[in-house]
Amino acid sequence: MGVFEVVSKLGKRIRLTEIQWAHMRSRHPELVDQLENMKVTLVDPDFVYHSPKEENHQYNKKFKKTPVTEKFLLLAVKHLNGEGFVITGFFVSRIRRKDKVLLYEKEDIHKL
Repeated sequence: MGVFEVVSKLGKRIRLTEIQWAHMRSRHPELVDQLENMKVTLVDPDFVYHSPKEENHQYNKKFKKTPVTEKFLLLAVKHLNGEGFVITGFFVSRIRRKDKVLLYEKEDIHKL
């Protein structure tokens, strides 16, 4: 049984498993009440990057109000065929773009 499943901006069915959710909560307790923001990040991200080095996709969305001030929520996702699963997530002040390929950028992103 999973915690949630959504169709991402890239058209992939992405799920968050109970095991990964337990891992995320233990390492990043600030995410405990962030399930809705996690879904929004996958469905309506500001940026999506592919990280060949880390073999994952990184969905990023900026939130004005989080448990740790204004930050981007970054969700690292493993894509397999038409599906995927959340590996981990955390809040970041800025997006590291080095060695990553931009796959998607929200049109009105420069208003952030």
